[in-house]
Amino acid sequence: MKRLIDGVGKNSVEEYNRNFFERCERGPDEFDLQRWKMLIKYYKGGRLIDLGCLDSLVPVYAKEKYPYGEFWGIDVANEAIEAMQEYYPYVNYLVRDVYDTKLPSDHFDYAVAGELIEHLERPEDFLKETFRILKEGGMLAISTPLEEAREPGAKDLERHIWSYSVEDIRKLLEPYGEVKIRIQGSKYFPRYKYNFPNIIAYCKKYGN
Repeated sequence: MKRLIDGVGKNSVEEYNRNFFERCERGPDEFDLQRWKMLIKYYKGGRLIDLGCLDSLVPVYAKEKYPYGEFWGIDVANEAIEAMQEYYPYVNYLVRDVYDTKLPSDHFDYAVAGELIEHLERPEDFLKETFRILKEGGMLAISTPLEEAREPGAKDLERHIWSYSVEDIRKLLEPYGEVKIRIQGSKYFPRYKYNFPNIIAYCKKYGN
């Protein structure tokens, strides 16, 4: 792990409420859509939670695959959560902190954290909480830019705190379960100031 910025950066509730409406106005691009679908590759129904969801369509795509699943999304951005609940009433949206979700242990079959871990000051504490709420045999799927520190436009407007290599992600996840890692390549999208591939990692919690 390599630190990208000093201090907490622009990771406030207000910043993510603002960012949510900005993203909604322009809409998702093909890279987002592809990544969300990759993150639910191993979802086989049951209870799914999208951690740090903001405008993520992960629950929407998951419901298309398994209409009778149960879908949750949490984020600290209260205005984003309110809007997403209105857009997708079949998802259980909550304003919660990913370090302390206040959700039951061993409760979810599948958890997704797309483009979240690079924003978190304490990724180890986030993973501890996430695996607490996952059932034995449950799956966590995460995505994060690959070695973002090497890119000329890194730091995403001072919101990204950490840059991760494949080995960094593997070391964080392996204490909790069996890990599979893929790399999502990217084309140069005009909206981005830099061209980055993404780590897509899956970790099946030890147990069943």
